[in-house]
Amino acid sequence: MSVKRIIGILIAVGLDIITVIIGITTIFVNLFSGNFVGAGLTLLIVLALVIIFPILGIVFTKDKKPALPDKQMIYDDNERLQAEQQKALSLKEVKRIASRYQYGFYLGKTAKAIVNQANLVGTKIDEARQAVNNRFEVNSITWDRYMGVVDAASNTAVNNLDTMARRISVLDEKEYSSLANPLKRIGNKQDNSGRLEFYQENKQSIERCLTDNQEMFNKLDRLSIELMKSADDSTGSDAVVQDIEDITNQVKFYH
Repeated sequence: MSVKRIIGILIAVGLDIITVIIGITTIFVNLFSGNFVGAGLTLLIVLALVIIFPILGIVFTKDKKPALPDKQMIYDDNERLQAEQQKALSLKEVKRIASRYQYGFYLGKTAKAIVNQANLVGTKIDEARQAVNNRFEVNSITWDRYMGVVDAASNTAVNNLDTMARRISVLDEKEYSSLANPLKRIGNKQDNSGRLEFYQENKQSIERCLTDNQEMFNKLDRLSIELMKSADDSTGSDAVVQDIEDITNQVKFYH
């Protein structure tokens, strides 16, 4: 029951009480004066008002049904919700999430590695792009191939960071400690092996992403070095490009 409805009922009850008091007084006055008709009419009026006031209070305080949103509004809200869920985390958000765990015993080292890679990824990609621009004519066939590989490496590294941040965000250092510490498990009669396995699998997935990104960074460094060499020898840079393509394809396979 809404507050508005309660107030309406209280007002109606108050008016009924006042009506009854005034009505009884009027009836007694009419009876003592011998006006029996007036007393009867007063009684009928009082009874009618006692019934009418509560009805009016209920009618005027009736809650209106909320208007249903039209189909287009529902569709737009669903689209917006899906877009928010699919929206990639920025590097700033990745660092903010991971930094919450960097002082923990079980997740601290992993969290620091995530923050470190989030700080490095922009520099590594910019250096590789600059090396490609310096070596090849912009928009040439070779430039397109090399720059495409660097862009793919960038997307893969950033997506890995997004995945790592989302995975670590569902973990809790305190719970992980209680699950992983043998001394804390002695007094716990519950079987939390499934929960511990969940934590371990997520941590292993994060560490695999960290390894992939580190390997990617190393290859990008090597690519930058190879592209600084003589333009007559592209064997080394071609091999590195192939390695980077292999890494990006491998990551796509198991993500």
